[in-house]
Amino acid sequence: MKKTSYYFFFGALVLFIGGLSGCYHSSGSGNEVNVVEPETLKELPQEKTLTFFAPVESKSSGAVSYRKLIDKYNKSHDVHVVFEGIATADGYNEYLEERLRTGKGDDIFVVNEDSVKTFAQEGYFYDLSSLKAFEKMNKSARDEAVIGDTVYCIPMNMTAYALFVNKDVLEQYELQPPENLEEFNACCTKIKELGGTPLSLSRWHATAVPTIANGLYKLYDDPDFQEQLERLNSGEEQIGGYMLEGFQIFQDMVEKGWYGDGVSGTDADGLRAGERDIPDFASGETAFYFGPLEYIPAVDEANPQLDYHVQGIPVPEGTALLTTAVSRLCVNPDSESLEDAMEFVAYLSEEYYKENMEKRDIILPVYENAEFILGDERMRPAYETYLSGIRIPAEDMQLRFGSWDVVRELCIEMFDGMTAPEAAEKYNQIQLEQIAGYEKQVSTFEKKK
Repeated sequence: MKKTSYYFFFGALVLFIGGLSGCYHSSGSGNEVNVVEPETLKELPQEKTLTFFAPVESKSSGAVSYRKLIDKYNKSHDVHVVFEGIATADGYNEYLEERLRTGKGDDIFVVNEDSVKTFAQEGYFYDLSSLKAFEKMNKSARDEAVIGDTVYCIPMNMTAYALFVNKDVLEQYELQPPENLEEFNACCTKIKELGGTPLSLSRWHATAVPTIANGLYKLYDDPDFQEQLERLNSGEEQIGGYMLEGFQIFQDMVEKGWYGDGVSGTDADGLRAGERDIPDFASGETAFYFGPLEYIPAVDEANPQLDYHVQGIPVPEGTALLTTAVSRLCVNPDSESLEDAMEFVAYLSEEYYKENMEKRDIILPVYENAEFILGDERMRPAYETYLSGIRIPAEDMQLRFGSWDVVRELCIEMFDGMTAPEAAEKYNQIQLEQIAGYEKQVSTFEKKK
């Protein structure tokens, strides 16, 4: 029987080796790492090898599924796939960019959303439009998979940033889950007035999610939003004109102490997602938590008895979701084995969806006309918003400037006194700078071709 390996260095680079003799232990982050005796590496097969590089997170990682499916693939194909990974928080984006830049990049890799635009400008994506998986995608997945005229990835799973509602806390204050921004504000006001803290705090979800939702809901609820995107991409229209409303709402949340009193930018920026926001929400210290749907298991682990649901983010006209892909599977155009890499991506995208749909681990549907069963009834309110409410890309790949990371950084500055108009104006400047940078990069890339 053919032996299989996937290796990870943990900390600097996590090497994951499976299907070979060795000893298992659990890492502090919750990832299972298979440690292999050094001499075992000499036994690796000598046939053609593909490398697959992906983030290795804790609760939301697809590494376990990848490992099982790669093992299955290696047993039935002449090509041998080796899986490498590191946590995003430990520098995954930087490692991947360095590997690609130096020409030592992997054949297949997963890209995080905040690196997509930079990588596209550098020409690091092979076009995947010929794959059947792309032809079968629904609109939300297609929106995530295309940048410019290139199908740069196959989304392995879809998710959304939403509002987790602690119904136990609301009951204490005789409140109901909010159906729009006005009701949400009323809930937070009452909780604060009675000595509670309405909102969980973190450097990412607590800042960017409500701000983007309340800044861009009008744009993405407009039937002519594609025309407006074109004007934003040319700089003819300023993004601050939309985002001022979102920044103002976030400023109000900060000034009213809904995240806690006296929070500084340094305080907020020091809190990783899940570090304090989920424990505070699960313990009843806060009533609301902004986070991704795949963090439901982390909330359950923190408090298995908690009565809560997950719904759309309150905006003036109802609720909205920030949609995104959980992981984006890509092929390196400089791979020496493009045909084999494409074959593996076709296999992995189909088998991953099938296996995880059976386990009900597919969060939101990726494909049209494919069976989809909601994995957890507590997220049904969010799913209803996904079907009929306002859907906003967390990072719109058609825009020539950033959203998610830029908004987060501006919100952090707002904890230290930056006002909503100042944040909107600074975003306008960033928009124009990044458009100019995009055009310069595209021009350089075209000359290289």
